[in-house]
Amino acid sequence: MKQSVWEYSRYSEVEMNTAYLRTFIEVINLKNISKAAEKLFVTQPAVSKQLQLLEKDFGAELFKKNGREIIPTEDGYILYKFAKNVLNEENKIYSQLRRDDNKLSGKLEIYTSSMPAEYYIHDLIVEFSKMYPEVTYSIMKVDSSKVFKNIEEGFTSFGFTGTPPKSRKIKNICIAEDEIVIVAPAEKKDEFNGDKVNVKDIVNQRFILRENGSATLQVFEKFLRKNHIKLSELNVVIQTEDNEMIKKFLAENLGIAILPKKTVENEVKEGKMFILNLGDVKLKRKLYYIYEQDRYFSKIENKFKEFMINKHMCQ
Repeated sequence: MKQSVWEYSRYSEVEMNTAYLRTFIEVINLKNISKAAEKLFVTQPAVSKQLQLLEKDFGAELFKKNGREIIPTEDGYILYKFAKNVLNEENKIYSQLRRDDNKLSGKLEIYTSSMPAEYYIHDLIVEFSKMYPEVTYSIMKVDSSKVFKNIEEGFTSFGFTGTPPKSRKIKNICIAEDEIVIVAPAEKKDEFNGDKVNVKDIVNQRFILRENGSATLQVFEKFLRKNHIKLSELNVVIQTEDNEMIKKFLAENLGIAILPKKTVENEVKEGKMFILNLGDVKLKRKLYYIYEQDRYFSKIENKFKEFMINKHMCQ
């Protein structure tokens, strides 16, 4: 009778290396050995060797290839579930017993959409750095959909977005609230005269918008749908992922734009731009720290998650 991986482990005299479990988890998350090697900062042969040793220790086949992807076998999936628990418990032990947390070191990789990146991540990193000065950071600015994709595919454990997750597996913590506004260059002020604007009055304007997948554009699309207007009906002349670039195009009077209010506060104050008056209509959104609850977190990621959980910024 074939032994399961965990039945076999009861009799194995080989001490399991938790580093190998981390490697196995990353390979299964990313479905690829070379991507796991890149994330773990080791060579691809080193990853392959660790997987071979795990299979030898357990006497079981742990994964197989499905086209270009690596997927767990039945025994591999059992190991994957238990390995996450083992490593999460290891993190808890270190958190409880270590007295030198301020010496925590390593790199924290942060994937974030543009709004959290430009206006909130800075303060969070400064505060976290005071607690753990040896930690270094790599911050990648992408749209919200890419943050979700990276978490779902296992490339990262957490991220920051402007939209809540749709997957039940991904949890979120609100870190701030934000307002989306329709902005026009100063040259158009006489055209609108500060009057309340109906969305149907602006459909013929030239629009400068964020890229598809951005939280800012999603909020605006929802607003359009409520007014029975499709995004495809607008005269969109430019789409870009960069808020600063949008403001430069606005300054050249190339159209009107949809932007987070916080990004144009200085330009509005200086009279270079103005916000169209939508009356009582407020385009609100929240910004989130998101994470997959049952995914393995490194020691640094776990400390950062604890930091975020204890730091509810939204009421």
